[in-house]
Order: sequence, then structure tokens, then C-alpha cells
Amino acid sequence: MNDHRQVLSLRSLVLAMSTSRRLLLLLLLLTILGHVAGSGVFQIRGIPVQKNSLYRPDRDFECLDGSRLIPYTWVNDDYCDCGDSSDEPGTAACANGWFYCENAGHKPVYIPSSWVNDGVCDCCDTSDEYASRARCANNCSELGREARLEQQKAEQLTRDGNKLRLELVTRGKTIKAEQQSRLSKLRTDHDEAELLKKEKEILKTQAEERESSALEKYKPVEPVEEQQPATAEGTGEEEEELNISEVEDYFKILDSDSSGTVTLAELQTRATFDKNRDGVVSEEEALYFLNYKKEVGLQEFVDSAWANIKPYLMLEQGMFKAAESKKEADEQQPLDDTDHEREEDDEGEIADEEEGDTVAEEEQDKEPQEPEVQYDEETQALIDEANSARERFQETVKAASELQSEIRQLEEKLDRDYGPQEEFASLDGECFEYADLEYIYKLCLFGKTTQKAKSGGSDVNLGHWHDWAGTADNKYTKMKYDRGLTCWNGPARSTIVTISCGIENKLISVTEPSRCEYAMEFSTPALCNLSSVDAADKHDEL
Repeated sequence: MNDHRQVLSLRSLVLAMSTSRRLLLLLLLLTILGHVAGSGVFQIRGIPVQKNSLYRPDRDFECLDGSRLIPYTWVNDDYCDCGDSSDEPGTAACANGWFYCENAGHKPVYIPSSWVNDGVCDCCDTSDEYASRARCANNCSELGREARLEQQKAEQLTRDGNKLRLELVTRGKTIKAEQQSRLSKLRTDHDEAELLKKEKEILKTQAEERESSALEKYKPVEPVEEQQPATAEGTGEEEEELNISEVEDYFKILDSDSSGTVTLAELQTRATFDKNRDGVVSEEEALYFLNYKKEVGLQEFVDSAWANIKPYLMLEQGMFKAAESKKEADEQQPLDDTDHEREEDDEGEIADEEEGDTVAEEEQDKEPQEPEVQYDEETQALIDEANSARERFQETVKAASELQSEIRQLEEKLDRDYGPQEEFASLDGECFEYADLEYIYKLCLFGKTTQKAKSGGSDVNLGHWHDWAGTADNKYTKMKYDRGLTCWNGPARSTIVTISCGIENKLISVTEPSRCEYAMEFSTPALCNLSSVDAADKHDEL
């Protein structure tokens, strides 16, 4: 308040002076209240020169939010009068204020006003410690020189990377055009395959009708007792197929990584699907069970895959044992139930029986399948014709399914965002590795991220491609991968990939900042855009 009174007295004195003396005194007053910048232009402490017009000593000051009008002498008097802190840009009076460091020779910055005169040098030009006892040295020139060198290196990197980015752009647009052309051809091929499938289905139906008519005369010869268990068993299968809950439960068991799809790799880990019993589930065997698709969701699993999987699952569970031992059951009827229960209990031991017993069982299994009558040549020809028609029909079903699967994959890629100029398109499916002391990490762009221990073991899924996750200004600076393998008693694993400009595609670091949440850093020319350098320069000027 003493300062305010002194200023009021000074104003009364000014009014009593001549015009020339007033001007001289006004200049003296401006020097006292503010500070003179290196250019010689008056500048009030704590604001950039561009805002000088808002702080005029010849009139009252209006808070920049328009909330209040105060005497100009209250500006930077170390007392917060405006709610937006605009009256104290050069002091620490306002908790929500900001102080402008001009930092001539380096980059200007704003710091919280609470840092002003706190004894710590935050502005390289020392302007924030004008009233403290801190010993600050103006090192803006040195810092500016280093910053300019770093900026020059970054700009040169961007220029070099941009040349490579333009190549990626050309390649990406070519890939997109080829995919569009390929999709058109696939759709045409699929339409033709569907027509062919319908033709083969009609031929199959006609052949089966002729086969059925020819076999009518052989029906009385077939043992009725051998058909009844199969019929009853078949009825049971139909009833169980209607149990959607059972199908969904088994789908969840097969979906070991909880990704919402069952893949070939997941089926290849289960001996159930080893059709030829050679100890390995081949990719061809796994394709059969997924109806010749590389992966299926729940609905596709129910509609197409379950029909192939169900018989093998029942065989594994021992549900065909009674039918196989029918001959023995007829001979030892009183012991049938007991023997059947013992067979189910010892199912694991049966798999380890000696080779001679296994061969004997196979021969016994084949006996009921051998025809008990010899078909005449005409009937056998009709049977062969029907079998051939069924095989050709299944071939068309497989071909149409494979075409449909490829169409879906291409449609997904064509709908995917590969950057504003398709610069990321050629990187789709490319994989990059990074090794630390314990693990080997792999990033497959637009696919998934994995972790594998150097000591061995299988890959751990850290997340499937989800979407871009950068800022509003540039969403292509981050990638999000989620729905990875669920942690024990925790969330599903996920990964955020931060992308930077570089002259090569490289996975440069991997960390786990939070449990089951991973962070990867990836450099690529695809992000080296000269427009970003121009934008950064404009931002610095502002």
C-alpha cells in the first residue's frame, strides 16, 4: 500500500509539471516499473513483447479475462488481483500464473509463476530470479547453439528419411492398387466357384439317389444289430450338436490366448486333431478341422468347424467304445457294462498298449466295415460314381471357402488405415525383433506383438493389432495392440508402440512400465515427413 500511495503522490506532482517535464518523468516511471529489453523497447516483466500493448501504463489495466479493471500500478505489485493472474505476469503472487522467459539466443519458454524468485534458475537468461539471491549465469547462447545443432541433425534425418518415405508411399499405393485388382478377380472366381459348387451338388445328389436305389436290394442282407447302435449313437450326436453351450465351451478351451478366434497354431498343439496318428498335427490336418480357414470366430466355429471336430472329440472321449466292442459284448453279455466302464477308466492306458495288440485292434475294427456281400458290377459302378461325386463336391466346397477367406483378408487390408498416403502399407506383416537380457520381443506390424524367453518355451502373445493411438495432431505416432494373453490373476496383455522418424525400420526398445502393459519404440522412414519440421518451426515461433 505504501507503493500505491507513493505512485498517487507522484501522479499529483506530474499534473503540476509542464508537458516536457511530464514526458521526462513518465520515461523515468516506465524504467522503474518495468525493465528495458536488449532491443531498447520497453517490456513489462513476465510477458512477451507481442503482449506489450495489453499493458499500457497510461491507463488502468483490465484483467485479460475482462473480469476487473484495476489501477495500472497494481500490475506486478506482488499481489494477485485478477482471477486469471494476468496482473502478475512477473511475480509469484498468483498460483495459476505463468512467467515468460525471453531467453534471447535460445528458445523462449513459459514457466509456472511459482518458480519466480524461488532461488532456482529456470530461465537461461536468469530473468526469473531478478529479486532473489540466486547466482544465475546467462547461458542461453551456449544452450541455443547446442539446440540448433540438434535441430539441424533432426532436420537432416527427416530429409533423408523423407526420401525413403516417398518410396514407401509409391510402394504402398502400388500394393493397394494390386490388392483392389486381386479382390475383383477373387470375387469373380468366388462367384464361379459357387456356381460350380451348386452344379457338383446337383450331380452328387443325383449320383447318391442312383446309389441309394441300387443298394435297396442289398439292405436285408446287412446285419440289423450292427446298425441299431450306430443309429442310436447318431441320434445322440444330433442332440448334442444342438447344445450350443457345449460348442461354446470347447471353443473357449481351444482359444488358449482368449483372442476371440481359434487358429491353426492352437489346433496344432492338441493331439486330438492328429488324424493320421503320426504324432504331429500338420497344417493340412488343422485346416481340415477349421473348414480350410486359417482362423475362425465363434459363429464360424459353430456353423462350419464343429461338424469336423465333433467326431474326433467323441472318439477321444471314448464315446465309440461300445460300438467297437459289439462282437465281444454279444459273446460276454453279462460282463458288458463292467467291461465298458473299465474301458473308459483305462482310456489313457489303452493308448500305450503294445504294437501287436494295436495291430490286432485295427484288424478287429476293420472287420465290421468290410461288406458282407459282393455288389454286382453295375451297383459297384454306381457306388464308385457317388463316391467320386462326393469328392468333387467337397473339392468345390473347399475351393469356395478358401476364396471367401482370402476375400475377407483383402477386404480387411483395403479398409485398413495405412497412413495419409499409404506409406505404412508395405510394412503390413513385416516383423522386427528386439532382445534384452532375458527375452526376445517381436513386433509384427498390423499383426501382433510377442515375447519369448531366451531360455526357451513358446511365444507369449502381448497383443493383437487394434488401431492407431497417437495424438489428435498426428494419430500415426502410436500403435495399439490389445487382447493379448491374459496375465495370471490380471488383465489381458497389451502393447503401445511409439513410432519415430528414422532412416531404417527398427525396433529400438521394449519396456514394461506397468504389469502386463508393454511399451515398444519403433523407428521408420514412414514417419519422416518434411511438413512436420515446418510445423515444429512455426510452433517454436509462437
